[in-house]
Amino acid sequence: MNGGAEHIKKSQLGFSLIEMMIVLLIIATISAVAYPSYDSFRKNRETEYFIRTFQKDIVHMQQRAVNENRTYNLSIDNEKHKYEVRGNGSKEPVKKHFPKHIWFESHSMILSVQFNQNGNISRAGTFYIHSANASYKMVFQLGKGKFYVAKQ
Repeated sequence: MNGGAEHIKKSQLGFSLIEMMIVLLIIATISAVAYPSYDSFRKNRETEYFIRTFQKDIVHMQQRAVNENRTYNLSIDNEKHKYEVRGNGSKEPVKKHFPKHIWFESHSMILSVQFNQNGNISRAGTFYIHSANASYKMVFQLGKGKFYVAKQ
């Protein structure tokens, strides 16, 4: 009778090294397959969030130009991954950074947008916003703050 009890104790001691290695191999394989999908998903979400925030910053800049009766300028620096909004005569520009996987490309306008005191853009044109997985076309039309973003 005691022999059976010893047998039960020995079989309940734990997992063998081989069993643990097999489980770790399965976990590593699943992680290796899932990571690229997760990274792509994360970059897409970051890009969408950035585009929405960037649009809001431009609208806010245009509203401030009208409310403060001054010219506002937005300039983009791809090398430093930032853009800054500066009001003519204001002390400090507002600087915002954007993710490293996003970059801007000038097309029919340079990477700068200017609104005058009436909220009108100084020059119509287009530039592109590229990310690791998508491209967006940003079009500025003549008129009071008219612009739109279209996914390419």
